Amino acid sequence: MPPKHRVLIVEDDTEILLKLRDTVNAHDEFDVVSAVTHCAQGKEALVTLHPDILLTDLGLPDGSGIDIIKAIHTQRLDCEALVVSGFQDERLVFQALESGAKGYILKHDDSQKITDSMLTMLKGGAPISPVIARLMLQKFQTSPVEKSLPNAVSEGLIEVLTERQVNILKLVSQGFSSREIAEKLDISYYTVTTHIKNIYHKLQVNSRTEALHEALKLGLLS
Repeated sequence: MPPKHRVLIVEDDTEILLKLRDTVNAHDEFDVVSAVTHCAQGKEALVTLHPDILLTDLGLPDGSGIDIIKAIHTQRLDCEALVVSGFQDERLVFQALESGAKGYILKHDDSQKITDSMLTMLKGGAPISPVIARLMLQKFQTSPVEKSLPNAVSEGLIEVLTERQVNILKLVSQGFSSREIAEKLDISYYTVTTHIKNIYHKLQVNSRTEALHEALKLGLLS
């Protein structure tokens, strides 16, 4: 059996913390090495326990989960961060993603299974709740779109992306999760995540946020 992925959970609501811990521990591929309620405890656990995955809320009694995410990079740790929060504030969402979070899941989003989201992240995807995806899309659509690339380049890039990849990108922009996209297109969940990973590679981006931004710039999305 391959070693399990080590998980650190930081959540100040004890009921939610215990629920997350039990759900993650019940999965064959994960092992919760620490479940804490404060920002300082999370930072300490990062350095002492070296988890593979951080699940963190943003609003904590002694700080923000964003500070823990930043600590991953300042300490040069090999850890992937996934936000699990109730906050839908645009400023906090973008701060978390800019700080290095690879995904953003809302606590009460029943469409997003936490362990599936973690696996998606480990495979190079960026799990994001549909509400958050729509928020990001609205932000980009209300911002001036740069016209830095000539039409020929844009058209060439559209040709590089397959028709299936363009269709998946459009569904991502509409806020659908990978699992919902798989159901709509009648393909497997893992096929969708593979396509998304290839889209990232072709667009030279690392997250859904960046992919949507780049696709808007290039005219792949209207």
